[in-house]
Amino acid sequence: MIDVAKIDYWAASGSGPLHRASVISKTLFLLLVVAAAVAAKDPYPLASGYVVLMLSAAGAGLPWRRMSLISLYSATFALLYGISLRGGPAMYAVMVLKAITPAFAMLTLIVSTPYPKIFSFLSTVLPEILAAGLFMTYRTFFILLDMMDNFVAAIRLRGGFSPGRLLQNIKNISQGIAMLLVKAVERATRLYGVMAVRGYSGSMAEAGTGGFRRDDWLPLGSGALVLFLVLVWR
Repeated sequence: MIDVAKIDYWAASGSGPLHRASVISKTLFLLLVVAAAVAAKDPYPLASGYVVLMLSAAGAGLPWRRMSLISLYSATFALLYGISLRGGPAMYAVMVLKAITPAFAMLTLIVSTPYPKIFSFLSTVLPEILAAGLFMTYRTFFILLDMMDNFVAAIRLRGGFSPGRLLQNIKNISQGIAMLLVKAVERATRLYGVMAVRGYSGSMAEAGTGGFRRDDWLPLGSGALVLFLVLVWR
């Protein structure tokens, strides 16, 4: 499991071409990859696009191995959805790649861009209340992931999960999740309090998109190549 502090460290400490690229170009990159995933009907172009994204991340000095592992989390639900459609292996592969390819693109954005810049950009295209809500959701989501990881470890160490005792396992897990939600609300409230003490008064950051930069060729080129592969490879 990865925490938000690690992501913030990668985003703030890097100096590669993706870190130097503008937020707007990386946002367009994400939209191009999402469009490719939506349009894809065959697993091969998406698989090739996923390789392109990994090569771009590796070339820019991003932790592409960790990013690829994190992107695989989305494969579980995509695979279950594919199975529910009663398709063959090709459909399963398409569903998984439709999930992990945009997930990797999103990770590329947040790992190469400090979050204040992301939400500063969002403030130019969204109402302030929505931008602030997305910010709180972003921070709380990773906090919740970290808490879930600790919860799973704790329930195993304390014997709360035993193979063959389904009803008891369900009871223990449901009680743990309820406590986890209470803790999540408490953490979110504390986060808001900290932000208020530090001067938050309804505005996340100074709105601004910045301009296009010389290093924008990498995200824009990568996103366009992924979409090109999907549209041409039929």
